Amino acid sequence: MKDESRRRFLTSAVAASTIGITDSPVGATAKTDRSYDVIHFGANGDGKTDNTKQIQHALNSAGKDGGGIVTMPSGQFLIRGTLSIPAGVTLQGCFRVPPCARHDHQPNLHGTVLLAYSGRGEPKSAPFIHLAGNMSALQGVIITYPEWKQTDVPPIPYPPTILADGNTENVAVVDCCLLNTYEAVTLWSASRHYIRNVYGYPHWRGLYIDNCTDIGRVENCHFWPFGVNYQPNDPFCEWVNTHAVAFEFARTDWQYVINTFCFGYGAGYKFSQSAAGACNGNFLGIGSDSCERDILVEQAQPYGLLITNGEFVGRWTSKDAICVEIKEEVASKISLTNCSFWGPIARVVVQRSPKAQFTANACHFVDWTDHAIEIQAGKAIVQGCTFMQNKTAIVVGEKAASVLISTNQAEGGLKVENHAGALTQMGLNEA
Repeated sequence: MKDESRRRFLTSAVAASTIGITDSPVGATAKTDRSYDVIHFGANGDGKTDNTKQIQHALNSAGKDGGGIVTMPSGQFLIRGTLSIPAGVTLQGCFRVPPCARHDHQPNLHGTVLLAYSGRGEPKSAPFIHLAGNMSALQGVIITYPEWKQTDVPPIPYPPTILADGNTENVAVVDCCLLNTYEAVTLWSASRHYIRNVYGYPHWRGLYIDNCTDIGRVENCHFWPFGVNYQPNDPFCEWVNTHAVAFEFARTDWQYVINTFCFGYGAGYKFSQSAAGACNGNFLGIGSDSCERDILVEQAQPYGLLITNGEFVGRWTSKDAICVEIKEEVASKISLTNCSFWGPIARVVVQRSPKAQFTANACHFVDWTDHAIEIQAGKAIVQGCTFMQNKTAIVVGEKAASVLISTNQAEGGLKVENHAGALTQMGLNEA
């Protein structure tokens, strides 16, 4: 009887919903499906009409209704002002995968394209898109700056293309391509952020995270010369390759970064110190190619940086590229596991800090000009690694506090230059 009663109840509920019968009070609507298409608010994707007011009107309407998705169809939407996405609102284009564009395809971009003009030469002005509340999001668009020219060296600064600040939570940027942007995404005090499938070639800084005190996630982001005619000796590319930063992490707690890549930057992954503090986190499957510094550690939290399954290549044409540089003020643990290094590298790892502890475990060192690992000070463990050149692999400076080197294999035998005496202990290495 219970099963039969449940069957009758479900059948009645389905029938009622089909014909619009509800238990709502008289006058209430059974369906509250609100649609926020920017075209219905007067937007025009002809590439000529300024759509700032129309798109913002759609965003504000969704915000006042308690949140929703503001959709944008294919087209080129010129925006001379700035946009603010309220809490609970997603501005969504037509892409469901990360769009990208090579330089020869850029004039014919397809899909939902936002043409940004605001903030040229005014990096402290309002961002192009402000994630202004909890659960505000941007998805499925290409943003490009038509006034950008590769002949402008150094590049003309702009404010961040996308900014979240002011104690927002759970903001997201998904399936976007940011072409010719000066500073792509800045997250300040934006806990539990979610950045996924973001492509582009930011010209000064790609992603900056600071003052985020709860777990954030960055996945499948690719900063590579999209929209740029890349040549290593081109003045613009050379500027980016010596001055710009792809990913920078200041204060962020339990940061998760998975399957990210960058090419052609002064620093691929930079760990810095801000007024709010430094970073600790888990970095898995990250890659960096043609960078002057693939990993630059200026500071980290005592809990450390865990870097696993990374692949790193030095800057093309450089004579002093370093894959991992640990600066003098670092007071933390930097751990590399199952990482590989190759390409034009002077020194693969340089540890300068007397307060740092560096570990390389099961790493693969293929190419270097001077030596692979240099421990100037502090503590280090090198174990289970392979060195593929028949030259000095490790140099231990006289200021090193404790260095343990064991179970490593090297072409022609492991060669170590030790200036720390008994503070360096070695065993079971290939002779």
